[in-house]
Formats: sequence, C-alpha cells, structure tokens
Amino acid sequence: MTVSEIEESARGLFLIGGRVKSRLGDQDRHVVTDHIASLLQVQNLVILIGSGASFHLGSPKTRDLDNGAVRALIEKAGLELESTDSQLLTFLNPADGSDLEKLLNGLQLASSLADQSGLSHVTFGVGEAATSFSRSQIDQLKGKINVAFAHACQLPGPGTTLPDPLAAHRNFFSRIVRSRRANLPRPKVFTTNYDLVIERALDELGFPYIDGFSGTVDRRLNLAYYGLDFHRVETTSQQVVARADNALYLHKIHGSLNWKSVLGGLKGVSTLEVIQVAEGSATIEEPVLIYPTTAKEGDTLSYPYSDLMRLLSDAVQQNDTAVITIGYGYGDPHINRILLRSLAINPAIHVLAVDPYAVLDTPALARAVLDDDLLGKTLADAGLQTRETPLAALAAAEDSRIAVLTGKAGEFVHAADLLPEPGLDTRVNGPAAVMALIDSLENGPKVSVAGAENADG
Repeated sequence: MTVSEIEESARGLFLIGGRVKSRLGDQDRHVVTDHIASLLQVQNLVILIGSGASFHLGSPKTRDLDNGAVRALIEKAGLELESTDSQLLTFLNPADGSDLEKLLNGLQLASSLADQSGLSHVTFGVGEAATSFSRSQIDQLKGKINVAFAHACQLPGPGTTLPDPLAAHRNFFSRIVRSRRANLPRPKVFTTNYDLVIERALDELGFPYIDGFSGTVDRRLNLAYYGLDFHRVETTSQQVVARADNALYLHKIHGSLNWKSVLGGLKGVSTLEVIQVAEGSATIEEPVLIYPTTAKEGDTLSYPYSDLMRLLSDAVQQNDTAVITIGYGYGDPHINRILLRSLAINPAIHVLAVDPYAVLDTPALARAVLDDDLLGKTLADAGLQTRETPLAALAAAEDSRIAVLTGKAGEFVHAADLLPEPGLDTRVNGPAAVMALIDSLENGPKVSVAGAENADG
C-alpha cells in the first residue's frame, strides 16, 4: 500500500499506555471505537476541542504563517498594509519564520518596552541598518494582525469547497451526545477556538446547550448559568416530565468572535461585563479574545478567562472522568498544567488525545501503519523516532489511563467517524428541518393517492 493509499484509507495508530493497540486497518478499527464507547459512558465526560478541529474549514494555523502569509492575512481582511508595516515585519522576523505567536510576542514586547521606558520610538538593528518605529506604528501592526487573525477565524471560510461544511461537526456531536446513557450528566465541551462552528453545528442539530450567557436580546455572560439544565415540562400543569435530550455545556475558554467587553454595574461601581454581539462586530479596542502570544497565560488570569479555566479545572478533577482532546496540540501551558495535574492526583481519569501528525513524521507513520509486527509494541521498540512534541510524550507514556490516536485517522473529519454510531441519522433534524417539512407540506405540489401509489409501484 502506498502512502497516498494509506491516507485515503484514513489509517493511523492507536496507542494505550505507550503500546500500539491498533493500526486502524479494516480488522481492528473496532478497537478504537470500543475504547471511545467505554469513555462515553463515564460519569463525567469532558471534551476539549482545539483549532485542529476547524482546519478543514479554513482555520488559520498560527505556526504556518511566514511574513508573506501574514501580509496576505491582513490584506484578505480588507486592511491596508503600509510600508512601515512591511518594514517592521522584516525587522521582527528577519529569518521569515512561520510562528505567528512569536511575531505577536515581539510586537507586544516592543510596545511594553516603550511603555516602561517612556519612549516614543523603539529602534531595531544597529549602525546604518538601524530603524526606529513609533509606538503608534507598533500598535498599528499588532492591531492589524489581531483583526486579520480574528477575521480569518470567521468560519467556514470563503475558500471552503465542502458541499456540507458542518457535516463533520454535526456527526461528532451527534455521536457524542446520543451514545451516552440518558441518566448520565451532560457532556462538558471546552474549546480554545474563537469561531462559531460548534454553535452553528449544534443549532443545525437542534441540540440545546448552555454557554454561560443569560438573556435573549441582551445576552450577558453569567457563569451561574452553568449550574442550570434543560427539562421537559407538561404544558398544562407545568410539572417536570423528564430531563430534555441531547443537551450539553459549552465553554469558550479563550473567548469568541461574538463576545464584546463593556463596563457595567451599579452607579459609582463599574464592573467589566461580557456581552454577545454579531460575529466580527467587536473592534480591536474591545476584544474578548486571548490572542496567540506568550502573554496568553497571563491573560487567563483576568475575567472571564480565569473563571472559565476554573470550571475546566473542576471538571477534570471529578471521579470517573474521561477527557477527550481533539484538534488540540497541547501548546498552551496553562491548559496542560490543569490536565497533567489531574492525571497526577486523580486516579479515576482517562485521557484520549487525538491528533494526526504530532507523534510521528509522515515517512515514519507510513512505515508504522504497514508493520504487521507493531501491535503490542512501543514506538521505541519498533525503532520509530517520535517527534519532540507533548503529544509524542503522551503517546510514549506507560500509563494505561492515557490513549493517543494519531495519523490520518486523527484528523477531525475522520476521527468523528470512529465514534460509536448511535443508530440515528446525523443530518439536520432540528428546527430548520421541521420548517422545511412544513413548507413542503403547505406549498408543495399536491399528489393524489392514486398518483402516489403509481409512483411507489
């Protein structure tokens, strides 16, 4: 089998406790599905979703953007790139690297230096090559990159050619929610993503969810709402009949494109509040996003991120817990610390990390999935050199509570198909589908009984 054939078949490796349990062939794919099925039945289910879950929809990669790509990102957002912007990019990133986080961090450091020293300009370089940039020019480029990055996260992107862009997300959440026993607590979904893909997919499914906001017209973040739940009531007596089906909790721990910060509170006592607005309408002066910089760990100490991180910490420390991470590359120390601490102090936790390419490079992965003798071995035993990433370390961990799925099968669209099938249709079956049915019944062509019988025959 060639590498392209392997990729087409969504092959990969599934490891538990550092040893290979499945190569995702036709004969052993059920090993992965059975393992996930057991995780979905734990008392406390936590799902952590990162940017990798949106790559197929055009989500930008923070570590795959050289200077040219940054310029293109700014121009695609409809912003003008001035000559000083290009010069500053060159000085901050002379090697034309591809890490947006380091670039934004350099701008943040330059801005902080000007603040600390009371300087109106910051000089880069030495001698005749030295060039000075004003504080406003530095802040201008930082603002343009932030706005452009947020703009690029408005998904599905314009370049998406998928006929049904949200199909994978609907499939994922439908299988997660409908595969759990009805008497179990709601799944808790945490995401670092700013985009509204999850909300749109849940809306299309008609699944109710609590995202921490109160109100309808004036929606404000009220974390007490995470203590609420959905129940069905009898319309005449208002008696609770049963708990509503298919609901979950959604926590956007790095903010959202439709969040905006405002000052509120009683007269004379101002407080910072977060409200929901139309997607993309919040400006750079009022962002409620944790942008990808090395300062993001400090940002999590402020409201509302500190409270949302506390909810994540509380969730992973409960008894009988499973944590499934997908699209998350373990690049955020403040989140990793919470997950690793839970592994250290909570013996009743299981972690499944799903990522396509963070464990092995492509040639090594292609060899591994074709190795009939690999089952039961560690990657080191098989002579496979792993990458220097946190996920590779998890894959090598000799801890039976830790499982890792990698390879083509670890891409979000393929991993969703490995979840247990609840036996229900995952197509849009929410309010939109009901309205379409009503419209077809009211306005569609009338068919006689005889005509219908002939058509069936």
